[in-house]
Order: sequence, then C-alpha cells, then structure tokens
Amino acid sequence: MDASRQISVVIPIYNAKEHILGCLRSLEGQTHQNMEVLLINDGSTDGTERAIKEYMAQSKLTIRYFSDSNHGQAYARNFGIRQANGEYLAFVDSDDYLDADYLEKLYETAKKYGSDVVNSGYRVIKEDGTVLSSVDVSPFSNVSDFGRAGIFVVWSKLFRREFLLEQSIRFPEGKLYEDVPFSISAKFLGRNVKAISYIGYNYVQNPNSTMSSSAVKKSRFPFEELDAAISNALAQEGVCKEALEFEVLHFFTGFLFLYCRKAAKEDVAAFCAYAAKELSAYFPRYGKNPYVGLFRSKELPLYYRAAIWLFVKLSRVRLLKGFAYAVTRL
Repeated sequence: MDASRQISVVIPIYNAKEHILGCLRSLEGQTHQNMEVLLINDGSTDGTERAIKEYMAQSKLTIRYFSDSNHGQAYARNFGIRQANGEYLAFVDSDDYLDADYLEKLYETAKKYGSDVVNSGYRVIKEDGTVLSSVDVSPFSNVSDFGRAGIFVVWSKLFRREFLLEQSIRFPEGKLYEDVPFSISAKFLGRNVKAISYIGYNYVQNPNSTMSSSAVKKSRFPFEELDAAISNALAQEGVCKEALEFEVLHFFTGFLFLYCRKAAKEDVAAFCAYAAKELSAYFPRYGKNPYVGLFRSKELPLYYRAAIWLFVKLSRVRLLKGFAYAVTRL
C-alpha cells in the first residue's frame, strides 16, 4: 500500500458519459486532496472512455484508469478494492457528486476515532438538482456509534481498506442488492464504527437505472451472501444482537413492502420464505426486539417504524406472504 495516499475513491462506470465529468469535478474541488481516483470502466459503449481520457489530460487529480468488458458493478468495486493504494476507501457512483468537504469530514472522523467504517448522510436529488429528500444518519448527536439503522448503501461511507481485506468483505457478483451483505458485514464486524451528522453525498436518482427499471427476481438476490453476513456478524465477539436483529428486520421490511412492487408472485413467496427462515434460524425472539415500536427508534420516520412493527406482527401470525403480495400489486 502506498502510505502517502490516504483515500482511494473507487468509481465503477458504465455508459456514464453524461454524468462522469460532474462527478470528477466534485472530486477535484475537494478540500481533502490526498487521494487517488480509480475509474473502472465496466464495458461502456457510449463514448465514456473518450470523455474520461480527455478529462485526464488536463486534470490535476491522480487518476488510475482501468477498462474491461461488462462484468457488473460488484465486480468493478471488488476490482477497485484489490487495486487501491489508499488507507481508506470511498465508493462513489459515476452519476453522483460530493460536497467540497465530504472526504475531509469522513477522513477526520475515521482518524480521530480509529474507525474501520464511518457513515454519513446523503441527499436524494433529481437530475435537475431538485432535492427530493435528505437522510441524516446521526440526527441526535454530531457523532454516534453505528448510526441510523437501514443505511445499506456503500456510498456516503468511508472504509479502512485493510479491514475489508482482513475480514474478506466483498460484493457478491452477478447479483442485485449487493450492498446489503457488504454493509451489514462492515457495520457489525468493524471496529469503532461511527456515524456523523453531516450530509455531503448527492445521490442522483436515475429513472433508467437497473434498480428502477426491472423487477426483482430471486435468481439475482444474494440469499447465501446475506445469510453468511448475518451468521458471521452474530459470531463476532461483543456484537449487539438486538441491533443486528433490528437491522435485518429493517431490510426485510423495506425490501418486501417497497422494492418488490414489480416482482412475480413466486418471487415474492420465495423472499417471504427466506425472511421467515433467517429470522427463525438466527433471531427466534425477534417479536420482542427492543427497537421495534411506533415510539421507539425515533431517528426513523414514523411510517417506517410503523412498517417494521407491521412486518413483525404479520410474520408472527404467518400472514406476511399474502400481505406482501397485495402490497406489491399497488
């Protein structure tokens, strides 16, 4: 590892000609400049490579460019982890951009607390810049342990690279929702995991993305990888089982009630069966989780607290599959 590089920014790219330059300009404007940028072109066919190389010819950023055939975002991110030289890793999507002090805020927190992982907030915005929502992961204090449950994205975070390598934390390739097992593993295996009340990552909502335009299929879901992430986290000495349990409940609630809306009936049934199996195997007393309730976990919106409470109640009386299927048809 090149000790002089404090941060490696890993950016997977696929047909991002219209957005990648804005992303790179936001990196060029960072107040923290001790970094390298790894651009992994994952088989783009829209002129992305030419745009990048023209930018590299005049940019002051330290950019390392890689190009390969299309293997998917998870492959590109895993490749970036292996190639990176920095002490810490930041994942950025090619159509997103950062506030100027983003890397500085996360890096300072990581060094101050000796953190393997630092979480921060983010904005969800339209392509025209309109802010749709903002998510604060530590709304009640400037710095907190772990932070708000249910933040499964890997952007808006900083990871110590050696920690990822030592724990063999990787993205499941060829799958969707690959961020989920990765994030759960990092959050519950990490040392001194911190969340900060700061919002500096701008997630640009793309209506043409894979997640937005296609139905969720069981063939693309990381069943085994998520199971392994939960099992490994539970085996970690000192892990808060109730917090991990709530994290899993949060994911299953959002996934079944929101992200499965285009899924086929047999796929919804498979996801419900999987959720029931995981909860029975690892969290048999999930109905008594101390974080579940309308007046608990107040960092979450009320509707999400209510949804998790409902998920638990339906699961306990074996009515989840019918309700989840009805919700997906709305």
